[in-house]
Amino acid sequence: MAVAVTAAVLTLLSCAGGIVAVVIGANRAAHKVTEARPTPAVTQGAAQPSAKAPSSTASGDTRNMAPGDTLVIDGDGGTIEITVTKFSTATKPCAPYGLKPDEGMYVIADVTLTVTKGTASANPLFFEWVAADGTEANAIAGAFSGCGRPMPPADDLTAGTMRTGSVVFDVPDTSGVLEYQHRFETAGSWKP
Repeated sequence: MAVAVTAAVLTLLSCAGGIVAVVIGANRAAHKVTEARPTPAVTQGAAQPSAKAPSSTASGDTRNMAPGDTLVIDGDGGTIEITVTKFSTATKPCAPYGLKPDEGMYVIADVTLTVTKGTASANPLFFEWVAADGTEANAIAGAFSGCGRPMPPADDLTAGTMRTGSVVFDVPDTSGVLEYQHRFETAGSWKP
């Protein structure tokens, strides 16, 4: 009995610590969106649409970008590039311990974060799915899917640092966009 109570208390403390870490990470991510680049290989002064990207990406539009397009966020301390490399879906859990999607499917976005100057931060909870009807979903429910490799919070990363991982959403279909929220406003979005 004492072992069960101790395990329960430790589990609750771990959850509380995770919540505190997320809040601290959210407070540290103070940056300004400056541009979107269609692909990581294109230099900043010569932005051109990628083969998959709509032409609006070349004009600096950070909405409805294609997988492979990069969102560049310049902040006081540094610059971070966020690239959604691909989307995939699953209609059942991806691991034996995973939960079945309540809404019908999991949309899995593979993401790469690269700090190119100074120090910068990002957080998987800054991503949200916005369905065609305006319904919003965060990645919390998708964390129990067992799909992808969870993207860890990235606090105070220095130039040259790269992080990869997945953000997963429990949604009815793929009609929508993945948005990255910066300072509680949409900085950019990608369409599957």
